[in-house]
Amino acid sequence: MAHLTFEYSKDLSNYFDIQELCDELSDAMRETSYFPVGGIRVRGLAADVSSIADRKAKYSFVDMVLRMGEGRSEDVRKNIADDIYTRAENFLKQKEIINPIALSLELLEIQKQFSIKRYNTIHSALEEAK
Repeated sequence: MAHLTFEYSKDLSNYFDIQELCDELSDAMRETSYFPVGGIRVRGLAADVSSIADRKAKYSFVDMVLRMGEGRSEDVRKNIADDIYTRAENFLKQKEIINPIALSLELLEIQKQFSIKRYNTIHSALEEAK
């Protein structure tokens, strides 16, 4: 299980197709090779309203939260976080975003006993597609 949700300031859709960022982050997660492909989820949510810093300028942001199952070492979690953050950072740097921008990532480890996943046909669909 690895779910990456990113919230972003709505203005960013003026600079690039948000689906591109979503796909880039999905690729980054897959390329870490730490997550089963069928468990990867990436979602982008636009913030319809926000109040940032001094409100004297238009500021942009992307705030990522990666939730993943427990059991990976601290070094592995750090590598995963660094890989995903760097991928997002490089993506955003290539865009011509006029506003000052803040990028953040928080990694949360989910305890297995509190993660219920009884209904999921994605793994079997991936097997059938092989």
